[in-house]
Amino acid sequence: MATVTTIYEEHLTAYRAGSKARKSEILDAVCRTMGIARKAAIRRFNALLARSSAWEDRRKGKEIYGPDVTAALKDVWELAGRICAERLHGAVLTYVAQYRQAHQWKHRSAATALLCEMSLGTMKVRVGRFDNPWGRHGLGATKSSGIREIVPIRRGPWNNPAPGNGEVDTVAHYGADLRGDYCFTVQYTDVATIWTCLAAQWNKGERATVASITGMRDRLPFPLRGLDPDSGGEFINWHLLGWTQRQTPPITLTRTRPYQKNDHARIEQKNYVNVRKWVGYVAGMTIPETWRCSMSCTALWRAISTSSSPR
Repeated sequence: MATVTTIYEEHLTAYRAGSKARKSEILDAVCRTMGIARKAAIRRFNALLARSSAWEDRRKGKEIYGPDVTAALKDVWELAGRICAERLHGAVLTYVAQYRQAHQWKHRSAATALLCEMSLGTMKVRVGRFDNPWGRHGLGATKSSGIREIVPIRRGPWNNPAPGNGEVDTVAHYGADLRGDYCFTVQYTDVATIWTCLAAQWNKGERATVASITGMRDRLPFPLRGLDPDSGGEFINWHLLGWTQRQTPPITLTRTRPYQKNDHARIEQKNYVNVRKWVGYVAGMTIPETWRCSMSCTALWRAISTSSSPR
């Protein structure tokens, strides 16, 4: 089956050399065959005539760096220890001088001049095509645990969940320096009832976080049914996942989208109201201070629970 362009090209020679009457006959035939308007056929013929007379393929430019320049570049690359083009580009003259000093530079002056003028982009392309006998390097020997593929992402707003489904997050008390060990406050906020539990722990290890969540679960006035933390490693780990699956009934574990704080609007607001306003941004606490902070969290939880409970 002929293409549209083929149909036009079959009549192009006759259309170019034909008289006005002959061109009219060709246009009539093309319009009947293709079912198009006469003006459309005229425009297509004119475009083909203009292209055939004046157009030439300029997409492939003249080659500047031939095989002799590539061979010279490879010798320099080998002498430099097969380094990347970014490091090699500024040292080409130095390596060429070393070759010449040892009377081992066998390339023509024209190829040498082009090599010294070669741009970084061209050099990156040419060096990338060289075969590196060292093979690939810098490969990691570890792989992802896959836990983030197992724990599903909760998308969209909460759809009137039952009490026991809540958001959980940590607040770091590091002062102005994130280095070292310091205290964290773990907070749970129920979505349906806005019931809040707090616990303080030293650092945010997996076992310490599970212990904090276990204590908060025991203080809830209803069963804990679901946890929705962010994608932090203190929550998304095999230890917490196994703990949720061993509960009776199992606790659902989901996570929010990374870097989307609006997905955790409730807990983010409670982090400020219940933690930052009371503890502030104090520097890293010691272990005894963390224990006292935990006692304060328990007292604060009782005050919050009493003020929010129905009377």
